[in-house]
Amino acid sequence: MKSTTVKEPAPPIGVIDSFGKGFETVTTHLALLSIPLLLDLFLWLGPRLSVASLFNNFGALLSTGENVPAESARVIQMSFNSLAESLNLFTFLSTSPLGVPSMMVSKVGISPLGDGLVIPVTSWFTVTVIAFVISLAGLFIGTIYFAVIARGTLPDELKVDEIDLLENIWIGWVRLVGFAFSVVAVMIVFGVAVSMLAGLASLVHSSVSGLVVSLAVAVWVWGLFYVAFTVHGIVMDNQTVRVALGNSLLLVRLNMPSVVGLFGLIMLLLWGLGYLWLIPSSDSWALLLGIIAHAFVATGLYASTFHFYRDRLRWCTEIEEFTKENAKL
Repeated sequence: MKSTTVKEPAPPIGVIDSFGKGFETVTTHLALLSIPLLLDLFLWLGPRLSVASLFNNFGALLSTGENVPAESARVIQMSFNSLAESLNLFTFLSTSPLGVPSMMVSKVGISPLGDGLVIPVTSWFTVTVIAFVISLAGLFIGTIYFAVIARGTLPDELKVDEIDLLENIWIGWVRLVGFAFSVVAVMIVFGVAVSMLAGLASLVHSSVSGLVVSLAVAVWVWGLFYVAFTVHGIVMDNQTVRVALGNSLLLVRLNMPSVVGLFGLIMLLLWGLGYLWLIPSSDSWALLLGIIAHAFVATGLYASTFHFYRDRLRWCTEIEEFTKENAKL
């Protein structure tokens, strides 16, 4: 029988190389910055959907109890007033990490244009409906954002035309909404189960209950790593949620140290640099520099995950085929 030599797959891309390719993609496609840039400008200078009256009333209700000391009542009222001023329902447009990243979701204050238009929302039911609708819109904008980034990372011969891109965006949005609801549902079920276990553990000792909660958080974060590239499969390869999830599980299973390093560095860079970008006050035009810098860095980091996903998935597929072929020889 004639023996066949199976060529070993080329090594996969590294984390640092992924960052380099991601920022190279952004510098050659500066239009990718437009979505996070426009979102932050809207949250900064645009109208606000305020729930201040609802939270002020709620804080006043809590602070007027018969057994609430005067000092505690004052602190409660001030806390709810501060929370009320910081809430803007339009921030639900940023559904990161399943959507567009935003710097202004954590920045509170008057813009250089003044108070601007403030639209009060006076019903909790209305708040729920508006938050739900805006979140769906945020996921749609996020799908567009991811789709154009994914297209920017592909070679010309693999790029789809504009008509197919629009169709993929609609399909991807539906799948992304389904994936988001699935994650929320699993989180709720997991949280209820952990709460029950922690309650039972507290009968033994409070420290045991704390240990259960800590382990649960670690398991949840560990699980999120395994599904982290589901979005990439949906928007880059137009895959169903099931197929994209399977590829994400495969990729992370064979590359867990690199995946942890990739997302660890991304979070470190975004949080660390975020403190610098947020130094200017909200009423200073200098904050615009931070918004531009955030859009550039965040988009570059997101693009790096698509480069990482594409090449690592290529390597995972090839290494499985290489292993099967060698097993036959």
